[in-house]
Amino acid sequence: SRRWLERHMNDPYVQRSKADGYRSRAAYKLIEIDDKHHLLKPGMKVIDLGAAPGGWCQVAAARTKSSADSPHVVGIDYLEMDAVPGAAILQMDFLDPDAPQKLAEALGGQPD
Repeated sequence: SRRWLERHMNDPYVQRSKADGYRSRAAYKLIEIDDKHHLLKPGMKVIDLGAAPGGWCQVAAARTKSSADSPHVVGIDYLEMDAVPGAAILQMDFLDPDAPQKLAEALGGQPD
């Protein structure tokens, strides 16, 4: 609806996410959780289920020091999404029977 769109566009986290280059305001939720609990560490292997639009992948890739050469982060979603630097993206349903094997292959092993 028009009211939701107005509220969304005026949301300070939406505005901040655009200014900071994050794909969604949800990135700040992961940042807040990780700042408090220190879950993400360099080199850690992470899977983002239902990854679109990619905000959590962005944060996880940065915090795990993931790179295109050696991705530590794999996002999976049946929705199409743009590439995330430092993350491998799989466009498929994570409930697909082939998903576990494809995730392990993309990560180069099991997640942490």
